[in-house]
Amino acid sequence: MKGLQRRFHKALYLTMTVTVLALASGCSSPQTDPSQKTIPTDSDQWQDELGQTFEQLPAADQQVLSRYMLRMKLSDAYESGAMPRTTIKQALIQQREYERLHPNNPTGKKSPIVTGETANATAQKYPVALLPIKTSDSDSLNQVKMQFMLSNHGTVPIESFKGTLTMQDDNLEQGKNFNVPLITFDPAIEPEQSGKIVIDSSIEDINVMRAIKNTTGMTIEIKEGTLVLVDDQTIEFGNSLAK
Repeated sequence: MKGLQRRFHKALYLTMTVTVLALASGCSSPQTDPSQKTIPTDSDQWQDELGQTFEQLPAADQQVLSRYMLRMKLSDAYESGAMPRTTIKQALIQQREYERLHPNNPTGKKSPIVTGETANATAQKYPVALLPIKTSDSDSLNQVKMQFMLSNHGTVPIESFKGTLTMQDDNLEQGKNFNVPLITFDPAIEPEQSGKIVIDSSIEDINVMRAIKNTTGMTIEIKEGTLVLVDDQTIEFGNSLAK
């Protein structure tokens, strides 16, 4: 009789254990997919709201998501307060596609505005020269077709340029500025090659006219502007380049 009771109690114990485990399993919340988490549009909330979710992602996805977030912070959309609302999964897809198209610039980072010694080094890397042109000293007003040569001593081809060039000459009291509209080079200016910048300019100063006839002792510098490379990097020139 006692043996029968022991078997009954043992069976009851096993039944209760299975029942408790089943209930516990049924009450636990289902595992959520971290990639479905929506990224806050306010980057100040990223650390608080995404910290735990970020740790649940595979290491490779963590790196891609980090580059996506950095790219968003550097983008015009972030600066204008128009951050896109998207999930982590969508962000990973977008970032991988962006990196496929821009393998050398995965975060869309722009080069800083060059100043001081960095500016001088950059000016030497992208020098500009004026090609001699024929003019008449007797003319008080001339529509002159100015032709400049932009050289590329960098390592990446130059795609476009827009800005202001300044001409300095010993016979001029102050530099002469030439505004250059957006010019796209086709083909791009390869490293150690040069591309031509052609603009029309009205020149009234006879001393400027004389200077551009003879370029000896003349210097041309990029006073300000934007130079875009084929890998989407940009080099911003500031007023520090002007003498």
